[in-house]
Amino acid sequence: MRYAIVDRHPQEHPMPAFNALAVLGLTAVMSLTGCDTLAPRVHDQRVMKVRHVQNAPLDIVTANGSIRAIQESRNDVSIEVDLFGRDAERLSFATIHADRQGDNTLRVWVDWPGGKRLDHEGAKIELFVPDAEGVAAKTSNGTIVIMGLAGNAKLRTTNGSVQIKDHNGPMDITTTNGPIRVEDSFGDLKFDTSNGRILVSNADGLVEGDTSNGNVYVSTTDDSKGPIRIRTTNGRIELDLGQGYEGILRVGTTNGRISTDGLVGTNLIESSNNSLEIQLGHSDTISAVKTTNGPVRVHGRSD
Repeated sequence: MRYAIVDRHPQEHPMPAFNALAVLGLTAVMSLTGCDTLAPRVHDQRVMKVRHVQNAPLDIVTANGSIRAIQESRNDVSIEVDLFGRDAERLSFATIHADRQGDNTLRVWVDWPGGKRLDHEGAKIELFVPDAEGVAAKTSNGTIVIMGLAGNAKLRTTNGSVQIKDHNGPMDITTTNGPIRVEDSFGDLKFDTSNGRILVSNADGLVEGDTSNGNVYVSTTDDSKGPIRIRTTNGRIELDLGQGYEGILRVGTTNGRISTDGLVGTNLIESSNNSLEIQLGHSDTISAVKTTNGPVRVHGRSD
């Protein structure tokens, strides 16, 4: 099912003030100077309202732009898209699709003129939904933000950060050159990034992933037993473990110091200048954290 555009230039999203006169003025300057600089960026902002299907998945695809999917109290789904490029006519021929698939997944994407997006073109997509059970988001050169949703989250971007808040379900994140931040979310977390820091607060399940050139901070809830498996380079690792954490924890670093404090009921298995292996509780589940050129600190919360 395809939905029509309600308003291509709604009042609540006015066109930038520079659009007509500023573009003409800049064009005149370039003509006088003989400059071959590309035309300035123009925008085409659109808003769509589509029927909501309770707990249906989302599938959002764009390129050279950010994606946001936010839960809010409403009866429909609002889709706001900011198309940008250097040719206003091409933007006017771009089509925003919001189609329901056979399983009621709401798939949102941009169909560019000629079936191909030019290098300087892109689209920022924002969805505001009452709820969603499952979300897939894929972009490049842009951030991804999801808040208040549920189900399997599969998020892919390049040269962009990823932020998840208040999510209920497994999370699978891949990015490059961008940090990852996960807050107050329930479900196993797997991530893979480079040149980005990791911040995970109040994790309640598995936390597993790789990064490089970035610090890693993970805190767990008192109900979480883990495990935690993390590897980074050129960054420090800091763990704040809740009372429920159990298992064998292996810590390793090169050119860094290992420190622990506040751990209750800990059995030392092995220790050296650059490695530590301890057991908390009675579980034999393995957790492992490793870095190079950075310290590792493990803190236990007993209160």
